[in-house]
Amino acid sequence: MYMKRKIHFLYAGVIVLMLSFTACNDMWDTHYNGSTEQQKSNLDLYSYIKTVPDLSLFAEMLEITGYDTILNKPTTYTVWAPHDIALLGVDMADTASLREIVRNHISRFSYPTTGLSSKSVYMLDKKVITFRQSADNVTFGGVPLINEASNIAVSNGILHTIFGYVPYMDNLWEYIGKAPELDSLRAYLYAQSVYEFDADASVEIGTNDKGQSIYDSVILFSNPILDKIGALHMEDSTYTALLPTNSAWALAYDKIKDKYKMLGADAAKKQHLNTQWALVKNLIFREIVDDVAAVDSVTSTIGNVYKNPAYLFENATKNIHSNGVSYVTNEIAFKAEDSYQQSIKIEAENSTYGRTSLYANLFIRSGLGTAFSVSDGKYLLCEPNTTALSTPNSVTIPIPNTLSGTYNVYCVFLPSNIVASEDTRPYKAKFYLSYMGADGKQVTNATINSLNTVVNKPGSISAIFNTKASVITKMFVTKFTFPYCNLYTKGDPVSNITTSIKVENGTKVNESALFDRKLRIDYIILEPVQ
Repeated sequence: MYMKRKIHFLYAGVIVLMLSFTACNDMWDTHYNGSTEQQKSNLDLYSYIKTVPDLSLFAEMLEITGYDTILNKPTTYTVWAPHDIALLGVDMADTASLREIVRNHISRFSYPTTGLSSKSVYMLDKKVITFRQSADNVTFGGVPLINEASNIAVSNGILHTIFGYVPYMDNLWEYIGKAPELDSLRAYLYAQSVYEFDADASVEIGTNDKGQSIYDSVILFSNPILDKIGALHMEDSTYTALLPTNSAWALAYDKIKDKYKMLGADAAKKQHLNTQWALVKNLIFREIVDDVAAVDSVTSTIGNVYKNPAYLFENATKNIHSNGVSYVTNEIAFKAEDSYQQSIKIEAENSTYGRTSLYANLFIRSGLGTAFSVSDGKYLLCEPNTTALSTPNSVTIPIPNTLSGTYNVYCVFLPSNIVASEDTRPYKAKFYLSYMGADGKQVTNATINSLNTVVNKPGSISAIFNTKASVITKMFVTKFTFPYCNLYTKGDPVSNITTSIKVENGTKVNESALFDRKLRIDYIILEPVQ
């Protein structure tokens, strides 16, 4: 299910630089009467602001953006109004920029300076700005208040006047939406977004010249990719983002797209989408990485850990955002084995993806209390339930999420003496690989010969591989290139998994004095070959 959150619709605009007002302090000190007592008025916020000559530009902004009708309603607000001198350089014809400034200086609820220490205030644009009392003054987003023109109580809230104004700062999502050279990343991410107008939560703020209602619109927003990698559009979590330029995206896309070869009528579309997801899924990190050289690891929001990650951010351009930092890079430097083509490890005792056996009883056994280090603490015991010579016991283990690439395939066995210290018998094992062939047809139980080569011939016999006695054996089975990827999505039928490995007992009944006919399998692992 996609996340659905209420957000106020934000228009893109130009971020205006803060002006310096040190030279104006004397003018303001003489302009106001020096009283620090809280003033009171029966007017609403907008009506009061209209009466203050030094707030005429902010009042005009309220009228242009429609927030004059918001601030004359009985809902309680606090306004940090920039003095006119702070707004002299603002383009009053740029409505989008005006809207950003206005919403960045208004908050619901009452925020007087009385008893203030430091408070994080959520503004109407959902930005979080710090309202702080220091030894010298009170600041809003680092901009000092004009004490004599602040703490003014009106009928629907409080008005503060500030020396400058707090520039609107893009969050990561907004930055991706407008930054140059991020078109490819933006096209993929933004294409997933769904917007729905919430009429009940929206506020009518006026009418246009045709008499149609104009709303302070509340939009229901959802995006399945952000559900997975992080809420980059929200202000209540912080991230570090690695953002590839168009050239970086194109290079990486061409490099890995062949790993996602698909079958079916919409194969090209699926390949395209899967390649894009592979590029994006490790770009976001939970930590704020201010100094990439100072951290020994970073963890992506999907859980991948990158050791000594400075190489990922090398020559990237750092940007500060309202909910984190970004590094714009001309190269996606992830190593395949750390990102898009990782090792695939299937615990033999885990039947999540289904599991079949022939002439065998399967049992899950614990490795706790033994002398051996058992992966996840458990293993699979494959025990023969017949002594017939022609019916060897076996287990077939599905392997999901193989890419159309090359892997070294291993099977890890635990020794017989894990349960009986005096039993030092090794195992004999045969292996068979099932996969989707280059002709698009399913290959079932292709044999593995003595050269560790997959042989797809009817009637061919698999070679016998011997484990070591009394120790864990990581058995090399084969090096194989899968023609097509075999991606599995949670909730899909396990029958969709086309890749599996069959492990068969190779010990004959009359050899049981020297070899154990039981098989104790810890896990199967496919390690990518680059």
